[in-house]
Amino acid sequence: MTKITLEQLLQAIDFHLVCQQPVLDVTNNSRHVRPGAVFVAVPGYKVDGHKYIPQAVRAGAIAVIAQDFTPGLSVPQIIVGNTREAQAKLAAEFYRHPSQELKITGITGTNGKTTCTFMLDSIFQAAGLNTGLIGTLYNKVRELTLPTANTTPDSILGQRLLRDMVDAGVSHVSMEVSSHAMVMNRVDCTRFTVGAITNFGPDHLDLHQSMTEYEAAKTSFFAMLPAKAYAVLNYDDHRCRRIAANTAATTLTYSLANPNSDLFISESWGRKNGGTLTVTINQDRIPQSPPEISFILKPPGRHNQANALLAVTAALALGIDASAISTGLGNYRGIFRRCEVIYNGEYKVIDDAAHNPSNIDAVFTAILAENPPGISVVFAIRGSRGVKINQAIASTLAYWAKIIGPRPLIITSCTDTAGPLDTVLPQEEEVFRTELAALDSEVIFVDTLQQAISLAIEGMDFGETLLLLGAHPMDEVAGLFSQLAGVQTTTSPRPPPFGGN
Repeated sequence: MTKITLEQLLQAIDFHLVCQQPVLDVTNNSRHVRPGAVFVAVPGYKVDGHKYIPQAVRAGAIAVIAQDFTPGLSVPQIIVGNTREAQAKLAAEFYRHPSQELKITGITGTNGKTTCTFMLDSIFQAAGLNTGLIGTLYNKVRELTLPTANTTPDSILGQRLLRDMVDAGVSHVSMEVSSHAMVMNRVDCTRFTVGAITNFGPDHLDLHQSMTEYEAAKTSFFAMLPAKAYAVLNYDDHRCRRIAANTAATTLTYSLANPNSDLFISESWGRKNGGTLTVTINQDRIPQSPPEISFILKPPGRHNQANALLAVTAALALGIDASAISTGLGNYRGIFRRCEVIYNGEYKVIDDAAHNPSNIDAVFTAILAENPPGISVVFAIRGSRGVKINQAIASTLAYWAKIIGPRPLIITSCTDTAGPLDTVLPQEEEVFRTELAALDSEVIFVDTLQQAISLAIEGMDFGETLLLLGAHPMDEVAGLFSQLAGVQTTTSPRPPPFGGN
């Protein structure tokens, strides 16, 4: 790491201090402070970093960035209006603006971000490129995988990851950009070559309070794209077009069928749970591209076709060869808990991390296309996320329960697997009971995931499909099902400890 003085670092936030002391680290965690570090006090949603300022100074911090003054400190205090904003600028400066040495594709949207980043990473690898990946399941620097705490890491960890990627010879990065990331300034000072959006629907109303605030967070991502970047949009979702309406970047659109978009599926054939797709491309908009690209797509569902279209569009914008795009998508077999078939014996079991209405819609649409003789469902309530999103989820489940018929719907609070951040609140369970009360089919509420899986197994008949749906408390459900059913499951590798928002 090139040495930087405190005076040089603080110029990133327009603060002038004559001090040639070298800065050895920038951190917002007082437990990680070492002599020579600059400590940034971030007021979190549950813990205010300002209370740890004295501890950071005792540990050797040479300066403190804060929003409020702390009396009696022996080191400079730089008071700013927003420490998250300041932190992003300082981190980018400390790690020498690594995003400027990389081609980064940032992918936002309500659903499909993780799938799209992995599809794109597969394309990059097929093109012979050294790749990096940042997202929900894990972070990756070439072959090295690292655990993640959030979908999009905070600005300090994010800039450090990007610098590690540069140092490791990475050239292309696929990165999930959550709405939390935009509100919390996690990707400030990051230069994206491509920004893309999958779709837009209800989610994260615990943070944003309203769909208007949620949309504003997504809009701010496209507002930050430079004029030389590309904005890749889902033409079939008018809200996506609205979100990116004022971007300075060059826009490219994709669609499942609309020929008015820049890319669209002109032909598809093969198996219902996948098949071969041909995509027609507007060469006036992307002059270096062929008129069409064909590829095999193994994961089922129209939502995965849309995800693949985003990956194709982003790859073309980056100048990736058509053969690498076809090969990369053909190599892609799916990822952990994304419409994942974990057992296919006397009946089929599909595990999916569906946790919002559009997730659920996509899964049921894909499964019903296979015409199973019966569908049973285990769903884990989304704990500590509020009544609004759970009411929307329960209403969506009620809609699909009427379509799939009389099979039981098992709802669980996962008291045996949910951590403190996923604990189901009484009002969240109550809204499920209210929304599902009018169903003719049987609805069973149980406390534990083990109870739910046991009940589901007892009721399965030959050829039917069991859907296991829910967020983090169900991340280990494949192993639990294997144990209770006494069968071997087939799953994607379990990633390092899961992420959040």
